[in-house]
Amino acid sequence: MLEQFSFLSAQEIQFGLGVVKSVGNVCKKLKLNSVLVVSDPFMVESGSVKKVTAVLEDSGIVYSVYSDFGASPAISKVEKAYEFMLEKGYNGVIGFGGGSSLDTAKAIAILLNNPLPISQYFGVDQVPNPACPMIMIPTTAGTGSEVSDACILKDDKTHVKSGIRSKYLMANVSLVDPELTISMPPSLTAATGMDALTHCIEGYVSNASSVMTRMFHREAINLIFKNLRTAVGNGSDIDARYNVMLGAMYAGWAMAVASLGACHAMAYPIEGKYGASHGVANAALLPAVMRYNALGDMEKFRDMAIFMGENVEGLSVREAAYKAVEAVETLAKDIDIPTLSAIGVVESDLEPFAEISYNNTRLMGLNPRKMTIEAIQKVYKDAF
Repeated sequence: MLEQFSFLSAQEIQFGLGVVKSVGNVCKKLKLNSVLVVSDPFMVESGSVKKVTAVLEDSGIVYSVYSDFGASPAISKVEKAYEFMLEKGYNGVIGFGGGSSLDTAKAIAILLNNPLPISQYFGVDQVPNPACPMIMIPTTAGTGSEVSDACILKDDKTHVKSGIRSKYLMANVSLVDPELTISMPPSLTAATGMDALTHCIEGYVSNASSVMTRMFHREAINLIFKNLRTAVGNGSDIDARYNVMLGAMYAGWAMAVASLGACHAMAYPIEGKYGASHGVANAALLPAVMRYNALGDMEKFRDMAIFMGENVEGLSVREAAYKAVEAVETLAKDIDIPTLSAIGVVESDLEPFAEISYNNTRLMGLNPRKMTIEAIQKVYKDAF
């Protein structure tokens, strides 16, 4: 098939060891003389945020640090940060941290040039005006938010998570520095790495995938599978850290076009009710979702088994397809990904969770195999 496709990405990406040190020069290039640095409480308390603020001070850039938000950024926290930034008169935003920090920073940047409430922008291409200049600096290798066109926020009352997708959410500059991930503990390395792998797998079989996105997914799956165990087991291995982060970035690039599928739709209600991290919720579901989806496109699942390094010689397409499922299941066990029951999910959750997931038509519509509410409930049970 001769495919027609489009592609979105950050305007500039700097990838490599030590690139965080260029943040001052980047601010000057973007004509930013004052910025809000958005970073989660751990990054602030541990002193990691000084890797950015020290450079800003040396460069004469005025800044404040905002860290009043949690693992799933709430709408109220974003709007509070926007009011603070407006009061200070800052003209740019820097996101420094994991996915929650970057998503919060993106949402704040939208509000600088678009009216409240931010909830009116949930969905695809609902943001009317460009965001203020923003720089994304990830410290985890997972979400790919630094190069994606999306951010995810939680409703304060319902705890339901919803997404905004817009070309205006693309960073002006992304500084992707694998050295920043060395301090990640094994559990966080595992969860974020599996989140990146979920992006790869869902994107590769998505109904919106293209020849270009599949090229990125192919390389990302290979990089993550070859290196994630080492990154979890020996966090100081800079080669493993570099390769997992590169894979996560590739997956983030492709996600802007291919999007995701049922696994992410099903993870959101778990995150909302139990406060499970995005990576853990996705990782706990991924093998079960793959097992269901394999019938939807067995050739692609066979291909993924090969990218994962599985030997499929002499196997039928069906047998090879399920080797991919087995490989992910084994990886999840090796790096201690919890089951749904270990997260706290109980059987009475499954029906309401299935309804919420089914109604996420943006993601469910891209899944390679159609899912009914009953099918979603069965997949949840399989993940127990």
